[in-house]
Amino acid sequence: MRILEFDEKRQAVKLHIESEDDLWILHLILEKDDKVVAKTTRDIGLGKESRRIPMTIVLKVDYTEFQEFTNRLRIHGIIEDAPERFGIRGAHHTINLDIGDEIIIIKQQWNKYALDKLKKQADKRSKIIIALVDFDEYLIAIPFEQGIKILSEKSLRSLNEEEGIIEQNALEVATELAEYVKQYNPDAILLAGPGFFKEEVAKKVNNILKNKKVYIDSVSSATRTGLHEILKRDIIDKIMSDYEIAIGAKKMEKAMELLAKQPELVTYGLEQVKNAVEMGAVETVLLIEDLLSSNDQERLAIERILEDIENKRGEIILVPKESPIYFELKNLTGILAILRFRIN
Repeated sequence: MRILEFDEKRQAVKLHIESEDDLWILHLILEKDDKVVAKTTRDIGLGKESRRIPMTIVLKVDYTEFQEFTNRLRIHGIIEDAPERFGIRGAHHTINLDIGDEIIIIKQQWNKYALDKLKKQADKRSKIIIALVDFDEYLIAIPFEQGIKILSEKSLRSLNEEEGIIEQNALEVATELAEYVKQYNPDAILLAGPGFFKEEVAKKVNNILKNKKVYIDSVSSATRTGLHEILKRDIIDKIMSDYEIAIGAKKMEKAMELLAKQPELVTYGLEQVKNAVEMGAVETVLLIEDLLSSNDQERLAIERILEDIENKRGEIILVPKESPIYFELKNLTGILAILRFRIN
């Protein structure tokens, strides 16, 4: 995402959309009655015929729709302004926002949390592809802000089949991995697995891809369990420290340890977290994305809490539905805080 302009007087932000994650962030930030200015197309009657005409409109937002891992955000609302000759003001319309598009978002007042979310997304530095490999299976995945996308999950030929099968299997994995690297253009590749097969794959990858940095680590298996394991590692923080999904998994692990050993340093539930924030006791808060899509009154209350946390130098981690800790956190009311000090 690129922030092209911020007009403080109009409370308008102009953005250029560069990735799927950008669309997901806008899905979370856009609220009912916000206004957006964007290019769109609409069927217009021309005599006995109708034709889809391109135009730029101002849309008053009703709601948005976003499907994970797609490249489109649908913004539904009422047309507030459009070229006069088309006579469509006041009509319902849907803007389909795609990667590469530009949009202006106008709010009554931009809150600090939403602006910081945009700035953080604009400042993202790295993308990474993770490949978990073993002699008989492999898994390739890519982390997005909205969660982990599994690109490939396959079995390999048995080691007993023929001579040289290890090298052939390594080449098969490396070749497919290289195709995904060309498609997603990550800054780095992380290869992990339980044995030495990952080093064999790394050699093949380095032969195919000369300019990509490859990190190597060990995990217990080349499965989704191994994927959740690697997300908690320090190497992930080193390669992709900006991705909240990795940080969130580690913070949740810390919270669970505290609940077992020092439960007075953890609190959960909206009212309990709010009280802790007011006392300046919150070090980190984790919340599921659903809470920012709730009804207007609850969402407003949550946004005030988040602003208060940031003003008091607390950390906010938004947990998407695709995160491995999503359901664990949801079972704890969806919002949890790690505290700086004990409170009554």
